[in-house]
Amino acid sequence: MYRLQTKQRSRTRRGGHGQGLVEFAIILPILAILLLGIIQFAFIFAAQIGVTNAVREAARIAAITPTVTDADATTRALDIYTRLTNPTDGLLKQNVFAFNSSNIVTSGVADTEVCYRDEPAAAAGQFTVFVKVEAGYRHPLFIPFLSGLLDGIDGVSDGGLRIGASEEMRVENEQLPASPAISECYNP
Repeated sequence: MYRLQTKQRSRTRRGGHGQGLVEFAIILPILAILLLGIIQFAFIFAAQIGVTNAVREAARIAAITPTVTDADATTRALDIYTRLTNPTDGLLKQNVFAFNSSNIVTSGVADTEVCYRDEPAAAAGQFTVFVKVEAGYRHPLFIPFLSGLLDGIDGVSDGGLRIGASEEMRVENEQLPASPAISECYNP
């Protein structure tokens, strides 16, 4: 009787050896997709932080440069746009990991532009100039399964997820006695 029970126990133990391997094989693809998804979102989040920093730096540069006429605004907007988007040493290149200048959004949702405008100040008859810098970047999606889920969530099916940032600052001018009629945007 004792020998019979021992044989039955050993058969039962031997039959369960492959069960863990089968369960692991079923769970492994799900875990891999989860891990790759975390990595993809980390890259997107890092790019968003980089775009935000680049836009903030560009707006600061624009805010410390006096702009009192519409012609000044046109010249400054082009200069700031170039500093932001230059593919060799621009602010986006400096702040966004694995930056590719072809991924800068120039039209549509979250486009890249530099705009100047004037607005009446608190004191009657005085005007203040503001600059607004916006940047859009199409971050590539490199995980096929997630690419199918995320592409198009931003309104455009283009193989990437569009991220962007915007910053508006007051230009460090003296308050102007008359409206310079500044309403200038640069977007190629």
